[in-house]
Order: sequence, then C-alpha cells, then structure tokens
Amino acid sequence: MSPKVRGDGLTSAVREELARRIEVGRWRPSQRLPSEPELAASLGVSRATLREALRSLAEDGFVTRVQGSGTFVTHRPRLRNNLDVNFGVSDLIRTMDMEPGSREVRVSEVAASADDAGRLHLSPGDRVVSVERVRTADGRPVVFSVDVLPASLLGANDDIVSRVGQGSIYDLLDRELGIVVRQGVASLRPANADSRLAARLAVPEGTLLLYILQVDYDTDGRAVLLSHEHHVADAFEITVVRRGPGPRPKEAG
Repeated sequence: MSPKVRGDGLTSAVREELARRIEVGRWRPSQRLPSEPELAASLGVSRATLREALRSLAEDGFVTRVQGSGTFVTHRPRLRNNLDVNFGVSDLIRTMDMEPGSREVRVSEVAASADDAGRLHLSPGDRVVSVERVRTADGRPVVFSVDVLPASLLGANDDIVSRVGQGSIYDLLDRELGIVVRQGVASLRPANADSRLAARLAVPEGTLLLYILQVDYDTDGRAVLLSHEHHVADAFEITVVRRGPGPRPKEAG
C-alpha cells in the first residue's frame, strides 16, 4: 500500500493492507503486531485511522486486542478464507503455518466448453489450458481445483505450459507473463461429493463440500482465469465482510 493513500476509503485500504499482510504470513498466529505508532508511521496514516482498521479486523477475527499488551494475530484452527481478500489456495494454507502441496496434477490443452468460454469471454471451442489438482495442507486433501486459462495468454511457450500446475497460477501470471490480477468475482454454493470427488478428497461419497466458482480479471478488465474449486467444508471457515447500507433517505413531511 502506498503511504500516501487519501480519500473516504482510507480506513478500508488500511484494513485490506493489514489483512493481506496477515494472510500472506507477514505476521503469524499469536504474534504481536508492531506498536500503533510504528504501524501507523509505516502505513502513512493517523493512529485514529489505524485503530479503526484494527477494530474492523478484530470484529472479523483476524486479530485480538489485549489491553496493556498490544494487538495479536488470532490463532485459527481452521483455514480461514476471508472472501473480500483475493488470494490463492497456497497462500491460504501458508497463513496457518501449514505446508501447501498438490497431487494428481493434470495439465491439458482442450477446447473450451460453452459455459467456460462464456465466463472467459471466449468463443466456444477456443483453446484453453486446464489445470486439475488436489490441493493439500500438511498432506491432507482439502481442495480439488480446476483452473482454466485462455491458451492465448501462454502463447507457444511450452516451458510455461509445462509448469503452470506446479505452483501458484497468480505468481506465474504476474512474474512470467506480466499479468496482474486486479479482482475476482466468486459465487458459492453447497455441493455433495460424487464418487470422483470423494476419492480425490478422501471423504465419504455424499459429503457436503463448498463449491466456489471464480473469474479473475486483470488491470485491463480481461477475464484471465476461471477457477472451479471444491473445498472440504470442515477444513475451512469462510468469512465475508458485509458493509452497512449507509444512511437511509429521510421521509418527507
């Protein structure tokens, strides 16, 4: 975050930056944050703005504030996925001091289905690269993901295609292709594990899963990544920040 952020969204921007630092492991569970003067100075904001951002984080379970001792990152027994912060499964797992991994990785170039093509603003039959993976936390299967990228983004670089399933796709897009993901739009619904999902996630058939469908957009507004994710429900705690409706209009009379 720039130390010169200004405007009505300053508190929200500070909150999001602190949440991002927590989620990527800048501060670990049970670790005390820097003092308020130090933290406010590093962010270029007033202590009043910082306190409001910390209050919001405390309400959402990111931190706990202990009178006379400071502010501490909250220890969370589940993988806490705060949906107003866009980050990958690997980063989510690392925030819990667990080792992310992948198994049963399958990378293929295929023709886009009509549904996937529509979400990525492609024509049906356009080529896409599909990455199927079972994502693990300390060896435990927690997510089965299918990530779909337009093949045109990767070009004819066979080396990139061969490595696209080996780590964070966000990192690959950013560091190797210069594509920065600006935002993602996600939809969620419950789903029961069929025999295929049950085998991959090592759960009984019929187990309730959380299905997340997300489309990520770059800074130019292009759809660059489509993700189908089935999460083992009891491995995650999902939070969503819900803003107030704002002032209501006054009645006449």
